[in-house]
Amino acid sequence: MAAKYRLKLGDTDHEVEVEPDGSGGFRITGGDATSRVSLERIAESARYSLIVDDRPYDIFAEEGPTGFHFVIGGRQITIGTQTGRRGGGGPESLDVDAGGEWVLKSPMAGIVQEIRVSADDEVEQGQVLCVVEAMKMQNELHARRGGTVKAVYVSVGQRVDQGTPLLVLL
Repeated sequence: MAAKYRLKLGDTDHEVEVEPDGSGGFRITGGDATSRVSLERIAESARYSLIVDDRPYDIFAEEGPTGFHFVIGGRQITIGTQTGRRGGGGPESLDVDAGGEWVLKSPMAGIVQEIRVSADDEVEQGQVLCVVEAMKMQNELHARRGGTVKAVYVSVGQRVDQGTPLLVLL
């Protein structure tokens, strides 16, 4: 049975149908086009192996509160959903702790190239907070919500592992 999704790619809304294809992958239909898609997460990282119609892609994926940020072939793509994968849009979907803090963790191993905020800075949802380089790609990490930077835990040039706390927002 196909599930229908409404997605926003750039400024354009799309409706797609997704259904299992019987071989562990999916058939995705949008408009008149149908593609066979297989997606496999590599270890516990933000890196995935994506195969679309027998063409392989190495991608990075980061979930935002109402969509996803992807890096595919050095190109950054944002796909918005109405509520995000976790649904509801409430604090639990943003990984906010009981004290209202949200910790930005590195989605991949790499080197911190830029830190665009400091403690006590006010930030808006979607604002770029820092840039981590992995496999020669510059990955911008965005705020999942607005708030005040409580602390920055890393410095430019520092090597980080996946899951390393980079900064915290109140």
